[in-house]
Amino acid sequence: METKEEELNGHQIRSERSTRALIRAAGDLVAEGGYQSMTLATVGERAGYSRSLATARFGSKGKLLEALVDEVVVRWTVEKVDAEATGLNGLAALQVLLRGICDSYERNPRSLTILYALIFEALGPVPDLRERFITFHQVLRSRIAATIRTGVEDGSIDRGIDPDQQAAVIVSTLRGVGYLWQLDKESIDPAAVLRLSIDQWVRTLATDPAALQEVKL
Repeated sequence: METKEEELNGHQIRSERSTRALIRAAGDLVAEGGYQSMTLATVGERAGYSRSLATARFGSKGKLLEALVDEVVVRWTVEKVDAEATGLNGLAALQVLLRGICDSYERNPRSLTILYALIFEALGPVPDLRERFITFHQVLRSRIAATIRTGVEDGSIDRGIDPDQQAAVIVSTLRGVGYLWQLDKESIDPAAVLRLSIDQWVRTLATDPAALQEVKL
């Protein structure tokens, strides 16, 4: 017979599992038909639970969207590469950062699909979503610009480079590659295009391109 503590732990595990399933179902529905067509009832059904569970768990469609965005943003954050870049000069750290993003294109195609579905939805009538993705891209540009600025300061990146402008170019390219891939997945290999782009960026930014060491991407 289960103790009270074991019963509570079991309930918590089941609750966490069902919450993850609901968020995953919400992501699938947004990717397939957009935010406007997603309902709490269909999320519950898609996750394999009752039509009322999503409402009971999140309270509103907006709160469920917040949870979905949080999951996607955390998955695509660039902060996870910080440890790998420790001790490197700015140019090498930038390569590590961009390699992490490139690798995610290959490892998480489903998450990428949901990310772009949400990005497109952010252009529509969901103010909170728009603001969240404005902030998301501002943080990404700032992170890349800061890494470039470090490279300028340590001499590994050309001093004539404008870190903020270059960061905007990089993020714009990332989004463009993702968009083309989502539009017609048979026509483009996003990881291959990004590897080529990263190589070109690094050679453009490097103080001495001839001295670059090959970095496997």
